[in-house]
Amino acid sequence: MDAEYLKVLQLNIPDYTVLNWMAVLLEHRLFALKPPVARRARAFLTANFGISVDDYDLISGYRANDSCFAFAEAFLNNAITAEHLARSMRYEKSGEQIVLKSKLAFSMLRYGGFEPAPKEICLIRRRSRDEQANQMYQTILEEETDGEETAGLFIQDIIREDIGNDDPRLPRNVSP
Repeated sequence: MDAEYLKVLQLNIPDYTVLNWMAVLLEHRLFALKPPVARRARAFLTANFGISVDDYDLISGYRANDSCFAFAEAFLNNAITAEHLARSMRYEKSGEQIVLKSKLAFSMLRYGGFEPAPKEICLIRRRSRDEQANQMYQTILEEETDGEETAGLFIQDIIREDIGNDDPRLPRNVSP
């Protein structure tokens, strides 16, 4: 795909935080937000970290698969910090997802052939990737800091302190 003439939103660059990605995700994907803190988080993140994607042809950002959703939901439920969420999204096997939004973007696609993906190989790789993500998730949940408070900002802290995108305590994005 030649993206030279496309308007591209790259969410994985240091101009943005993982909370910008979360806000876009919350605007365009379904989440079952049961706890009140998660519903407040959605409203706060979309209002304070949202990005209008209307004028873009292509958006690239962290992958939004099941493993990533587990981290996103844990963050929205105040179980992990923004730093934990950012670290999990940067995890080397999480990868990047690209969304084509416009007719122009789709017109730039060119068929380059195919390579069969045997289910035996792909299923094993997927299971391994999911298992590694689950292990990382458990590690993050079990982290302790020698009796000190957990470092980083939970969503309730971000809401209470009315933290914005320019706050230096928020980890900046980097491409995986």
